[in-house]
Amino acid sequence: MSTDPTAPAVRLSGVGKVFGGQYAVRDVTLDIRQNEFFSILGPSGCGKTTLMRMITGFEEPSEGTVELSGVRATGVPAHKRDLNMLFQSYALFPHLSVADNVAFELKVRKLRPRSEIRDAVREALALVRLDDFGDRSVAQLSGGQRQRVAIARALIARPSLLLLDEPLGALDKKLRAEMQLELKKIQREVGVTFVTVTHDQEEALTMSDRIAVMNGGRVVQIDTPEGVYERPASRFVASFIGTSNFLTGTSDGRVVAVAGLGALPVPRSEIVGAAHLAVRPENVGVCGREDLVPAGHAALRGTLQQSVYLGSAVRHHLALGDGTTFVAETSSADTAGLTAGGPAWAHWRPETSRVLAE
Repeated sequence: MSTDPTAPAVRLSGVGKVFGGQYAVRDVTLDIRQNEFFSILGPSGCGKTTLMRMITGFEEPSEGTVELSGVRATGVPAHKRDLNMLFQSYALFPHLSVADNVAFELKVRKLRPRSEIRDAVREALALVRLDDFGDRSVAQLSGGQRQRVAIARALIARPSLLLLDEPLGALDKKLRAEMQLELKKIQREVGVTFVTVTHDQEEALTMSDRIAVMNGGRVVQIDTPEGVYERPASRFVASFIGTSNFLTGTSDGRVVAVAGLGALPVPRSEIVGAAHLAVRPENVGVCGREDLVPAGHAALRGTLQQSVYLGSAVRHHLALGDGTTFVAETSSADTAGLTAGGPAWAHWRPETSRVLAE
């Protein structure tokens, strides 16, 4: 495929996919920029894997078009697209050495003269910090090292686009956190567009330049990690990414009136009528007396059910007057004056809350 380096790496226009009369993906339109680390994030069954398979060419869209670097890719088979894919299983060959695994695509597809392959393998292994591992058997490697070998193999031919399907799902928590940073570093070094599909919100927030959040086959928000977390477009996004307290009431654009709890000041909003007010627990303070609530804060009175020590923070659960449980996370130094079963006031700066349409 002859491509245009100034065009988006991926352009999806009205893309949909139907299986058995049901939409798995519906009306997705988005651009992925050149050299961007882009994540498609959503729960199981949201359509994210199907969307990725249409980008790779493993599935053809029922509706709409796929363009890669300005060239229509709809109908072009996967092996003729300038991309590669990294699977969660790594798909390494246990009978081959690390170097032969990395070189496999170049040899089979005859993409380089044999005289150049050894140097290309050396460069690819250096990129993932496995310089001295070329002669080892894959069976001798740890999970993190196998992941690095798979990355080196996927990038050795320098595709313009690399797709990653739940790439860190097989790693333990500590190693997964390390590899998130490593993948982002590698992506910056090679200048290849990375598109990852994941259900792991922390993974998407850590690695991505932008995130497309999917639900029910549709893309419901595209934004930076900060944008989807701090400015969720819907209750679904606010609940799926991170944790939020939700209060349902009526908005007039300046306050949200919640039955039984009162009127709470909010950032200026265009939403008028039925609305949800979302407040992140880490933005909520808690105190044992009303006179300790800072001036200008929104506040709710409740009963402290329990406080749970988390190490770096304490999570407080309050029962509000309408029976709603409201959660605050504070530093351990902020627990003075609070007693389980006693009165407590949850409070927050209005600008840290978010008004969402129903």
